[in-house]
Amino acid sequence: MADKYLMDGHKLYWHLDRVRDWLDGKRIVPIHIDVGLSKGCNIRCEYCFGVLQGNFYKKGAEVYFPREPLLRYVREAGEAGVRSMGFIGEGEPLLNPHVYEAIVEARKAGVDVSLGTNGILLDTAQAGLEALAHLSWIRFNVSAASDEAYKRVHRSKDFSTAVEKVRFCVQAKKAHKLNLTIGLQMVLTPTNVDQVVPLARLGRELGVDYLVIKQCSDTIESDLGVYDKLGRYEDFIRVLQDAENLSSHGYNVIVKWNKITNKGQRSYSQCLGVPFLLYSSGDGRLYPCGMCFDFERGMEEEYRMGDLKDESFKEIIKSERYWQVVERVKRLDVNKCYSNCRTHAINEFVWSLRHPPEHVNFV
Repeated sequence: MADKYLMDGHKLYWHLDRVRDWLDGKRIVPIHIDVGLSKGCNIRCEYCFGVLQGNFYKKGAEVYFPREPLLRYVREAGEAGVRSMGFIGEGEPLLNPHVYEAIVEARKAGVDVSLGTNGILLDTAQAGLEALAHLSWIRFNVSAASDEAYKRVHRSKDFSTAVEKVRFCVQAKKAHKLNLTIGLQMVLTPTNVDQVVPLARLGRELGVDYLVIKQCSDTIESDLGVYDKLGRYEDFIRVLQDAENLSSHGYNVIVKWNKITNKGQRSYSQCLGVPFLLYSSGDGRLYPCGMCFDFERGMEEEYRMGDLKDESFKEIIKSERYWQVVERVKRLDVNKCYSNCRTHAINEFVWSLRHPPEHVNFV
């Protein structure tokens, strides 16, 4: 079935006002921000890119975006013209006790809001229900379809809890007639490919709207043990097609074919997409890319755009520091960046706009 959410691409075609302003050299407000809310996590997935971004797991559970700066941030984002925020950052967002209030506040500010979570800590009382009513979508990160597989892939014994939280959301959506999209996300690696079809079946049984199967992003040094195996994804085509065939009316199994089959290759030589898509870390700092969260790589201070705990978002995006970082990113060697980053599809599109083919009038 078709990917009606266009997950395997980008949506800049529906934001051509910002694209035109960018082409004209204007300083634009980002369309979307991936927002981290915590520097920790309650599980330890085998493929977690957060470990390369300073995710401290249980040690970081108490390190999270403080309430007042967080609420100010989402309000100012709406006032500035940010159109969406995804609470899907490097840690588990539900470890932040202010997540539900932030969801409601952001939506009130005119920002479309989403939540990516393992779901285990999801509140099933009033706070959780109110948050669901204000979300555009919620996505549960689950890459295993049984208790034993969940222990292996996610290193957690909470499979049944995660599944029950998905059921809760599906039931709440029906009972309260919520305009909410509910999905599952599988991060595909060579070691969990046996879970593809069982997970597709589980998603259909649970009554979610979709299961999306994506590639595992990794550094070129293969810190997660995946980059040097990207060529193996071609071996999984048949099983991925089998999963797609489990789609039915109201349930889509979506495979991110573009990224799964590109072996981490790029068609662009510069990262030009930063003005359209930003990232903020679980401790409240603003960056052009999630790769910059990592202190060990020596990039944090050089590429930090501002600290949202102490600075106004609107002031940061108007500052010379902010635009200096945007320009600095253009000088990075993108072939040394991690594979298939969030900005990848945007970069492909805006690169083509800056470098059009010959004879463009022959449409």
